[in-house]
Amino acid sequence: MPALVAPNHPRVWRRLRLSYPSAFENLAVEEAMARAFSTGMQTKPSIRIWINPKAVVVGRFQEVANEVELIQCESNQCQVARRFTGGGTVFHDDGTLNFSIVTGRGKGSTLGFLEANTRVTLDSLAALGIMGTVNPPNSILVEGRKVCGAASAVGKNFALWHCSILVNTNLKLLERTLAPSKTSTSRYVRSRWQPVTTLSKLLSKSIRIDEVAQAIERSVERHFGIELEEGGISVEEARLTEVLFHEKYTSDLWNLKGNRGFPSID
Repeated sequence: MPALVAPNHPRVWRRLRLSYPSAFENLAVEEAMARAFSTGMQTKPSIRIWINPKAVVVGRFQEVANEVELIQCESNQCQVARRFTGGGTVFHDDGTLNFSIVTGRGKGSTLGFLEANTRVTLDSLAALGIMGTVNPPNSILVEGRKVCGAASAVGKNFALWHCSILVNTNLKLLERTLAPSKTSTSRYVRSRWQPVTTLSKLLSKSIRIDEVAQAIERSVERHFGIELEEGGISVEEARLTEVLFHEKYTSDLWNLKGNRGFPSID
């Protein structure tokens, strides 16, 4: 059990298989789930499995110009969106599996929460026949190449961690649209370029997104000692998603300029 999960956390967690056709709406859901937990509107921990369309997703404290090839994104109809968590820039498409864990915050350290979720991911990969290693702070490598990246946000009453796994990701488009900063100094968080690969390449065979999702869900149940129960988005989460989508995640001020003017979650 991760140190940040309260000892009396529910033994039944919600499983959400919930994806929207735009990166902006998918990221609005992530923040809505965290906000609902922060305010006590949601009390049951959740795991969300989701897929984005073609998108470059920058971390909250990054400068888009330093990280993204905007011309390539435009010509390839690749959305550019900003998430509310930190970390580096990632590429998503329908061959990339994303999963999120949202819980209440216990009394432990942030490090314990991150380590527990990383173990879940490593165990999921091992169940598929892939042995990964952690590359701090938030990446998992296999044979020296990145296959997973993660980011998190922790508040007074919630902890959210989400991870992207390159299953059948279009690596050529990834390389064309990502442009980690080559400048030596910057006041923004910068991505570190790493060689990448996919699970399908590592296994030398095609692997379905659903196979990976099932491995993750089994690992979550085993590591946290819980049972997953199919559920839907709550009325409050849906309301928050709608507000965040229209007022924040479709805004160039947020996506291209950063976190100015948008309050963080307590």
